[in-house]
Amino acid sequence: MSTYPPGSRQDSTDVTPTKLLVADRAARIGFRPLSDQGWVDLVHGAATTTVAVHVTAEDGALLGYAQAVAAAGNGAQWTVETVIADDSPAGIDDVGGRLLAATAAAVRASGGEELTWLVLGPTSAHDELASTRGLEPGRRLLQMRRPLPTGLDFDITTRPFDPARDITEWVRVNARAFAWNPEQGSWTEENVRARMDEPWFDPAGFLIHDRTSPDGTVRMAGFCWTKVHDATGTTSALGEIYVIAVDPDFHGLGLGRALTLAGLDSLAGRGIGVGMLFVDADNTAAVTLYDKLGFAVHRTDCLYTGPA
Repeated sequence: MSTYPPGSRQDSTDVTPTKLLVADRAARIGFRPLSDQGWVDLVHGAATTTVAVHVTAEDGALLGYAQAVAAAGNGAQWTVETVIADDSPAGIDDVGGRLLAATAAAVRASGGEELTWLVLGPTSAHDELASTRGLEPGRRLLQMRRPLPTGLDFDITTRPFDPARDITEWVRVNARAFAWNPEQGSWTEENVRARMDEPWFDPAGFLIHDRTSPDGTVRMAGFCWTKVHDATGTTSALGEIYVIAVDPDFHGLGLGRALTLAGLDSLAGRGIGVGMLFVDADNTAAVTLYDKLGFAVHRTDCLYTGPA
């Protein structure tokens, strides 16, 4: 087990095998087994203390990897993600069990009290392991998809994100829009810049909508940040509505629907044939909107939570 202070990352000798394990799993299951935040934390370093755990075979081959990150401003709450080479029920039970046990011990030693295990596309084996570790299913995230173009009309004006002047304002609007979600709402300028360093970042696909506010000033009213996932050997290119939000001052104007369609139109204009987004399963209003726009559930992710 290794613990890394805020802003640091594992050195290249540690990261390379882990990245290869992630790439191998992604090639086999069709999606990266780490969340976007987990990947950024691995590659660029986390904003809070991180615990990394590796399980290896006798020959040194990496069998599994776990990464736990303390919540911003709350060292008692930690989120862990795992990557397991053998995703059979036996592999999940054995390697996954060792990863969670070692991670929980490290989290407790760092003052952590609550652990959330984020699993993308969980199986019954993940449910059983979580139960064994005293973790209960909590939030569920839906990945929803629809074919592009939509053929639906929308009336909204957007402009590309300007890295030279929009970062601070975007962080402010994002915090206001996601005040109910401590994970998304706590993003900092450093979080934005880390994603700007990723090869997929394209300011032309980061749509900003400016509007006159109640006090008469023109400012950022909402945004739709899109991301293109390149085609792999098993999957076609996929366009994601990465983050979308409307400043609370501009609620009730239909901007959510319009920005969604603007983002999908932007993706279709870049030759993408399938649009995708993530939404909390219990966010009834958002799920209903996306359902009306032609989205269907493609995958369900789960956050299992319990005492560390």
